[in-house]
Amino acid sequence: TNSFRLNRIAHAFILTGSRGVGKTSTARIIAKALNCEAIEKKGSPTIDPCGKCSSCISITESRHIDVIEMDAASRTGVSDVRDIIENVDYKTVSARYKIYIIDEVHMLSNSAFNALLKTLEEPPQHVKFIFATTEINKIPTTVISRCQRFDLTRIENSIISSHLEKICNQEGVNFSLSALSLISNSSDGSLRDALSILDQAIVHGEGIIKPESIRDMLGIVNQNLSLKLLE
Repeated sequence: TNSFRLNRIAHAFILTGSRGVGKTSTARIIAKALNCEAIEKKGSPTIDPCGKCSSCISITESRHIDVIEMDAASRTGVSDVRDIIENVDYKTVSARYKIYIIDEVHMLSNSAFNALLKTLEEPPQHVKFIFATTEINKIPTTVISRCQRFDLTRIENSIISSHLEKICNQEGVNFSLSALSLISNSSDGSLRDALSILDQAIVHGEGIIKPESIRDMLGIVNQNLSLKLLE
């Protein structure tokens, strides 16, 4: 937020953290923030993108021509990185910045990382890189040192619970708060895991989410029994 406010925005970001904590979602939010076209934002990057302009909507729908999303897990070679390097110098079609979002960047080969180094060090003014990874230790330090690194922590259980409650209300699902608390505790700080468990719980409980059905489904020991045993 401060870097946007001071207009000292890095040319490359690396977002790291465990699964389901919002790395790719954050990358898209940064892309929107860089390219938001809202008039009241005075035509410059804003940390508070409107979400309504054509740029924000097309980034949300993954169809913006200047925001290139690449999955490094399926495109690991030097040829894939060369495509990026060759196109980097071309100006943007409609956006303020051309943004490359590379997911699971640790899957790139060593030769691919080496090919990317020079471009990362001195990219054109109109280009930004955003990398996301679950395994930061597999990325060469030469790459990390050229990026601003952000470690995304696991999401707090209370935040996950309130998000699940909001979803249940929108979906018209009957639930108990203790059941949602059980799901958020089992998700280990990952919102994606929590949503998977919630989806399974809705089916398992035939549209009603109860603590008993979640304990049966996940094979969790009833905590009351554990407490009685300790007493």
